[in-house]
Amino acid sequence: MSNDGHLLVVDDDVDICASLESYLSRNGYDISVLNSGDGLEEILDGGNIDLVILDLMLPGRDGLELTNDIRRNYSVPVVMLTGRGDDIDRIIGLEMGADDYLPKPFNPRELLARIRAVLKRTRASQSAAANTTNAESDTYSIGKMSLDTGPR
Repeated sequence: MSNDGHLLVVDDDVDICASLESYLSRNGYDISVLNSGDGLEEILDGGNIDLVILDLMLPGRDGLELTNDIRRNYSVPVVMLTGRGDDIDRIIGLEMGADDYLPKPFNPRELLARIRAVLKRTRASQSAAANTTNAESDTYSIGKMSLDTGPR
């Protein structure tokens, strides 16, 4: 397994999936690929996906519906990569919970930079939450009352 993380690409375009798998794996990522939303929950339930790259226009359940499900049930970040690049499509995608949105055609280097930025923010946020949870605190008790001063 790579040091940079495990990405899941969900896109019905086999050529784009192959290109992304090649490019992103050369840049330090492990890649899994789905050509539809089928099986998405099973892969995410495995808990080893760091980020999902998601197309909007998929057979069966579309990317917006999948994003909604991901947001409801998982904490994995989502980058939408789609042929729908109008302003309203980008706004809806972000409002539905995508962490970033990149319209096709795209520059693979820009996608890589966006992936790295989202992962950096996500990991920093998770690290801060873990530090807060694990931080020491002082608790003072008087009779049946106690005061927890929170993390130091």
